[in-house]
Amino acid sequence: MSPFILTRQPLSVNDLINSSKAQKIVIEGDSLKEHIALFEQIENDDLIPVKDKSYIDARLYYVLESKKNGELLDVSMWGGENNSIFVNGVEIIENDIFYDVVKPFLSKDAIKELENYVAGIWPE
Repeated sequence: MSPFILTRQPLSVNDLINSSKAQKIVIEGDSLKEHIALFEQIENDDLIPVKDKSYIDARLYYVLESKKNGELLDVSMWGGENNSIFVNGVEIIENDIFYDVVKPFLSKDAIKELENYVAGIWPE
């Protein structure tokens, strides 16, 4: 969902998934394999817990799962007041790696919107 859409209250992941304004993209096997190296770049050093916990206001959510091992990675963006990112349920400090891994799967318009949001550039 566009991060620029105002809502009456913060969205949970379920709110986002069930929203009529949300766009859903499903990436299957071979397409994901092409970009798996991006996910392998995520390291423990990228997972720094926030000191001041906030609330989730989900606008971008992605899950990496396998048939064999189930859910491997669950990422929800953003934390209400500090643009934190929730990874496997843990709120961490924002890190560009979590944007980089999802960009290859987004449309050009969605990438531009994400980049503008992260840069603090609001539409006129």
